[in-house]
Amino acid sequence: MSSNKASKLKFFWIAFLTGIYTFWYSSKVVIYSFFSRNFRAKVDQCMMDWSKKLLKLIGVTTRVTGNTKVFSESERPIIIMCNHSSLYDIPMSIAALNTSLRMLAKKELFKIPIFASALRRGEFVSIDRHNREQSRKDLQIAKQKMLEGIVLWAAPEGTRSKDGKLAEFKRGGFHLALDTSAMIVPIVIKDIHKVQAGNDLTLYLNQEVEVEICEPVDAANYTTETRRELINQVRNKMLLALGQR
Repeated sequence: MSSNKASKLKFFWIAFLTGIYTFWYSSKVVIYSFFSRNFRAKVDQCMMDWSKKLLKLIGVTTRVTGNTKVFSESERPIIIMCNHSSLYDIPMSIAALNTSLRMLAKKELFKIPIFASALRRGEFVSIDRHNREQSRKDLQIAKQKMLEGIVLWAAPEGTRSKDGKLAEFKRGGFHLALDTSAMIVPIVIKDIHKVQAGNDLTLYLNQEVEVEICEPVDAANYTTETRRELINQVRNKMLLALGQR
């Protein structure tokens, strides 16, 4: 893999273009929010274009396996649970799943100029992990967005893994799934940590990555009392797909 390690010059060029692309598509979302009639579809397209640009910069090759039709066939609220190893998990998910995907994002991202405005207008949901009362309100907003047709993406680990190993799960996303009787679709992005992992900004170019869509888990079959069983069910599917059990 070392032969594919990005040089410092290449890294800074990728970082520069990533910033430019992010600013450009964020600005488009803000502008569309004032003038577009079919705004959600416009946001979807901006997210797809942004993701493809970022993935092209690092030369990643993506293979998608599993039931890709689950998002168009289900009439139920859907929440995606994805492993989280890399800064590229989100653009990889957007490009692979091609649906009205929005992220359950940390509050800090909503403080970045232009980008924050695009997130708010683009129907992304913030979660204040340091304020329990605000977190409950945020989850209610997320619930409403799901009921309106948004497919919500969440990282149950809460933070990026450094080595691709699945970390322990947080409960917030599962509260939301139970509250909305959602279909949970576990997905795993295999070997994405070999592109970039955790807080290490070293980049490895031209890697092959597989996105596997696992069989859904129906949260309507569980209750608050059996929430742990639900978490274990989703986790076991992801561990199996990652080859970690």
